Amino acid sequence: MAIEITEFADVSISVSPVGVTAGDFGVLGFLTKESDTASNPINSAERSRSYTSLASVGNDWTASSEVYKAATAFYAQTPTPRDFVVLMSYTVDQPAAISGPVFADTPEALLELKAIADGDLVITIDGNEIDLSSGGIDFSIATSVSDCATILALALDAGGASGSSVAYDGRFVIYGATAGSTGAITPATGSVAVALGLEAHTAVSVGGLDAETPVDALAANLASGAEWVGTVTHKDYRDITLVQEGHTVLEIAQWCEAAKKLFMNTTNDLSVLDSSNQGDVASVLKAASLRFTLTTFSKNDSQYPSASVFGRAASVNFAAVGSTITLNLKQMPGVSSEDLTPAQFAVLRDKYASAVVLIGKSTNAYTDSRMASGSWLDTTHGLMWLEARCEADMFNLLYTTNTKIPFTQTGINICVSTLEQSLEAAVRNGLAAPGFLPDGTFLPKGYRVTAVALADTPAGDVSNRIYKGLSFVMAGAGALHEVEVAGSFSE
Repeated sequence: MAIEITEFADVSISVSPVGVTAGDFGVLGFLTKESDTASNPINSAERSRSYTSLASVGNDWTASSEVYKAATAFYAQTPTPRDFVVLMSYTVDQPAAISGPVFADTPEALLELKAIADGDLVITIDGNEIDLSSGGIDFSIATSVSDCATILALALDAGGASGSSVAYDGRFVIYGATAGSTGAITPATGSVAVALGLEAHTAVSVGGLDAETPVDALAANLASGAEWVGTVTHKDYRDITLVQEGHTVLEIAQWCEAAKKLFMNTTNDLSVLDSSNQGDVASVLKAASLRFTLTTFSKNDSQYPSASVFGRAASVNFAAVGSTITLNLKQMPGVSSEDLTPAQFAVLRDKYASAVVLIGKSTNAYTDSRMASGSWLDTTHGLMWLEARCEADMFNLLYTTNTKIPFTQTGINICVSTLEQSLEAAVRNGLAAPGFLPDGTFLPKGYRVTAVALADTPAGDVSNRIYKGLSFVMAGAGALHEVEVAGSFSE
């Protein structure tokens, strides 16, 4: 028997874990209603759906839908953004539902289903166990994948689930009969459940829902795992200020503020242009000093200018050099310009609202991109990225180190170096730059990191392995929006 080579040379190679990324800050979430016209509706179990092109949106939503109109404004931008997520708000009570995974409507898939001539299924709907374990579900007579949904619905009805329904919309969905929060449904078992993906480990089930406010819907979408950055709502949710409505624009904006989502609000209220009126949405949002809310004025209530604005912001590649932009004086393709008087424009600016305006005789451009707090969209968007970048870089330092970062001065210095790398990325992309702090201190690198020395770190923090001594100050690069020149001329 030969002697193994490892007796003389033994090599072992470990693979370091892959770090996390700082996330995608170009994802637009569009909140729509179940009444919006869809060719493939999003059921309450699925809750949201992601798209990467206008064509993919068009596969599920008709051209007359609000979703498609908003997506058109988003994708019309240059450079073309990519990620568009539809978030559902259910304005009427919904039954419980269970949804299988995507099920392609192909000849091969139909053949597999037609092979089930005596299928069985057990499921509990609205508290009633429907036991079809004796078989009898016959898909062999189906002429299409959607036929199988009809056949299953008839079998459930015959088995005691009167009022329930089954749909095929690219996946198989079973709905209960009871609308509202008392409705319930469980994952199914049996050969049919396996074939349609309605088992516990493949399906998504949700109990019945009472009618939602937009804030309820946003919270539910977030809880379901949907990810987005910019938020635009169906036009029916614009300019609502009456408290009894239960879904005011202010409430939506406050939710976005807490969830750290950019709320791209649109107002069609002409009173925004009236300096004596302080009850319009723009004035209300300004009074609340909301950092994550941007209001865009438009006289055209069928357009989605805010989707276009975020589409332009979504194109920023924060990893590139000099890539950050200001939204001031940017083009918004397909969005009608507002022919405002200088006085109306001044009122709009005073209320921290923006618009696509006619400048001179032929130029249409967006101004100003000021948030309801008085800050700017590019600053707010950039700081969202910077926070995530710092978090990801610090996490990756701890996660990808094969041994450990010692809680010594050396370890603290390593953390300082990692934070400086994150901040340097903000200088490279143009978010920050060498400049002055409000107290007159000049930052030659654009930032300054301060670290509490190990000797001054509380013993309790050391024993708990938590270091809280890192902080930084940074000078923003800002952006020029206006230039004034004074000159004199002599003969």
